Amino acid sequence: MVTVNLYPAIDLYQGKVVRLRQGDFNACTVYSNDPAEIARDWENEGARWIHVVDLEGAKAGSLTNGAALSAILRSVKAKIQFGGGVRNLGDIEELLDRGVARVVVGTKAVDRTFLETAVRQFGDRLAVGLDVRNDHVKTAGWTEDGSVTLAEALKLFNECGVNTLIYTDIEKDGALKGPNWGKLRGILRKSRAHIILSGGISRLTDIEKCRTISEANFEGAIIGKALYDKRFTLNEALRLIQKMGEETHGQP
Repeated sequence: MVTVNLYPAIDLYQGKVVRLRQGDFNACTVYSNDPAEIARDWENEGARWIHVVDLEGAKAGSLTNGAALSAILRSVKAKIQFGGGVRNLGDIEELLDRGVARVVVGTKAVDRTFLETAVRQFGDRLAVGLDVRNDHVKTAGWTEDGSVTLAEALKLFNECGVNTLIYTDIEKDGALKGPNWGKLRGILRKSRAHIILSGGISRLTDIEKCRTISEANFEGAIIGKALYDKRFTLNEALRLIQKMGEETHGQP
């Protein structure tokens, strides 16, 4: 059984913390006007990583919520995984220089030349966002079809040596109906990368399910709406992960 990391999510829109349903900007709920305060809350509950997304940046193709990101970086010691609007090598380098621990590339990841160079230059400080709807990869903040199938994308990422993939089933995102476990297992089997699950985590039983995944390349899960809607706390989820790990290691 593998170690499971939990990534509380902070989605930025107009400097605020929001959640979208299935990437729909017209289905936007504002949870806070202070992203740094939310980051401190997650860290106080035990977060070692925080997943931050610039929603406007992902759509526009350039960093839009830079001030909010800077405030988060100043406020916590937890590692920040950041994506949204990263379209060139200079963007990645700048974000790492600002203190981001891992940069997520989505739209440009289907560009083989770019991806090969980025993987070679940044290694495990780079992650690829694999955003999928109906077995097709979506780009530009999920507003465009990348004209690449899931199978084609996984083949490309394996060939380029991508270290970390963040897999999102768009239809599950923000729906609070549980992840697509079957699809996740298929991706784990077909990918050489570490896989982070995003989308659908809605209850503590989903956390338990994550803890029972046996594939060695399952790295963890991103949790968003379930935390903001107070279905459970991050501390509860982290304690559950720890308890299950102790029980497993205690078995003869």
